[in-house]
Amino acid sequence: MVRRTIAEAPMNPRVRTLTILLAFLVATPAAATDDFDPTAPNEVWEGDSPLLQGLEGEALWNRIERFSDSDAVLFRQEDFAPGSEWVDDAPLAPHAAQLFGDPTPHSGTFLLHFGQGWASATRPTPVLLVPGAASSASGTLGLLAAHLAAEGRATFALTFAHPHGDCFQQAEQVANAIERILELSGAEQVDLVGHSKGGVAAAIYLSHTSSGSWSDEADTRGDRYEQRGTPYRGDVRRFVAAGVPLGGLDTSFRWPSNHLVPANGGDPLVPSAWQEYYPLGTASFLVYDELYHLDLWPEGGDPYPGQAQLLRAWDDEHALPGSRPELGAWAAQVDWWTTYYGGFGYWSWGPGLEDAAEAGGQLLDRLEVAGVDPQVEVAVLYGTNPLVAVDQPAMVVDPLGGEYGDVWGQDDAFWTDLIETTLASDFPDLEVTDDDLAGLRSGDLVLGELSGLSDGVLFAGSAAATDTLLGRGAPLLELRSVDLSHLDLLLASPGTGAMLVAQGEADPDKVHLRALGQRWIDGDSLGWIADILALGEEEPGDDDDSATGDDDDVQPDDDDSAVGDDDDDDVADDDDSAGPEREAPFTSGCDCDQAGGSASGWAALLLALLALRRTARVRAACGAPTDRVEPPAS
Repeated sequence: MVRRTIAEAPMNPRVRTLTILLAFLVATPAAATDDFDPTAPNEVWEGDSPLLQGLEGEALWNRIERFSDSDAVLFRQEDFAPGSEWVDDAPLAPHAAQLFGDPTPHSGTFLLHFGQGWASATRPTPVLLVPGAASSASGTLGLLAAHLAAEGRATFALTFAHPHGDCFQQAEQVANAIERILELSGAEQVDLVGHSKGGVAAAIYLSHTSSGSWSDEADTRGDRYEQRGTPYRGDVRRFVAAGVPLGGLDTSFRWPSNHLVPANGGDPLVPSAWQEYYPLGTASFLVYDELYHLDLWPEGGDPYPGQAQLLRAWDDEHALPGSRPELGAWAAQVDWWTTYYGGFGYWSWGPGLEDAAEAGGQLLDRLEVAGVDPQVEVAVLYGTNPLVAVDQPAMVVDPLGGEYGDVWGQDDAFWTDLIETTLASDFPDLEVTDDDLAGLRSGDLVLGELSGLSDGVLFAGSAAATDTLLGRGAPLLELRSVDLSHLDLLLASPGTGAMLVAQGEADPDKVHLRALGQRWIDGDSLGWIADILALGEEEPGDDDDSATGDDDDVQPDDDDSAVGDDDDDDVADDDDSAGPEREAPFTSGCDCDQAGGSASGWAALLLALLALRRTARVRAACGAPTDRVEPPAS
């Protein structure tokens, strides 16, 4: 018999007084963590190191540095859930264990990745890319880094020590990485591009002031950051939030059948919303397993602190799947009411989402009050397509037996009726082609988050919740939606899309890639990010826009009417109407003094990402629904 016992011994009054005094003396406010030295990496990899390459051997980075910030007040050793330790062959984080020197590194550690050609960049503002949860720079940011580097921008990327770590600690590492980049480049500011959970960490730094309050009585992390975190230093020009949960998420509570996997001994795919699991049912209330080491509350182990900080209820906007019988198997969520609102279900007990959000400190509420510094320009990108490509052989067995493809095996009529009828109100613009239907039949495509308009991981309304950033008056350059899924936001361009189309046409078993490739061509998220970063910048080689013969507006073929455009009168030249020169950076590599990626190298990376091995783990990266439990596409 397992008994749930949570007790705290009372603290001696003298010890409490001494502890408070020491905390006050040690944790006084500072302009920066004094223990970080931007000139002294702990370790450096460059040259022909295989750690600079992807799993397929493609060149990803020019250099990687490992840094540590030894501030013991702010940074802690965080708990890792079973199965969430870094491993070197993980598609979303290749070589991470070797680079960190530890599969469970201390959160004071981070990796800084240098894009090709960073030292000879022609554009004035470097860019720092910040990845989402359960991923690394090498696993998700390589294509975007190459695209920006090929356009002449010094590009860098972060990898955090913990895949689901505390957002405050990660915000400080964003500040540290920026300090290192400015030290190297001599620039005064950088641009930030944050994806998914990484965008929240970036936004915290941009919103932090010496007088700002992050305190919450239920969460001491905010107190430590308020005391020790670096206040924003005016060192960011522009912030691009791509698929960032600005309005929070409730996935672990919305799709509780996912929790049957860890409850029965499997690795967790999403943080558990259950604290206790009753294998014989709650009628046998003396027989249960504690899940504290897997859940969203800090007691008994805290492996998902950053996910708890992002919790917000969405049941008013999007009804819970368990209340929607028209969803069929997707509605078959065990204990769906008690999981979301708290209490005993048939199999489980948990306090509910609101309690977990309070325990997590309700970070997004405080971020909305703080607001990004008004001098930082903001752009927001989000996806609206829930179709997610998966590597079917990597799909694990679901609790009911059988693999995902075996469970379904539905015909085109089933999928067409589901999408055009059942989901029509949630996804009014979703168009599914014959190629998509073939992918759904084969299991190479799955529907991710389908209980409301989403990118397969995150509700569109959450990613578009710009109020979280703009409360202090930061200007919004653009809010853009694209017909892409969550990870596709980091991959889509006409060049990469054309590769997919060609692969789909060459392989009858992969025809779904033609439709995916066309979405990448049309969405062109990489081009949009590059254009946003280029706003207001002179094109490389353009000096004063006044000298005849220079790349300026005097020449009749150079009217600069489009961002990054140099001659809208010539269709063959970067004019955004035909686009051949737009694709040159991707197919020709980086035009710089240092070695750049070749077309074949990036094609290899693309194919590796295509397999993406986007298993259920991939979509769990932001606390997303998975495919290996009942219902399979939850």
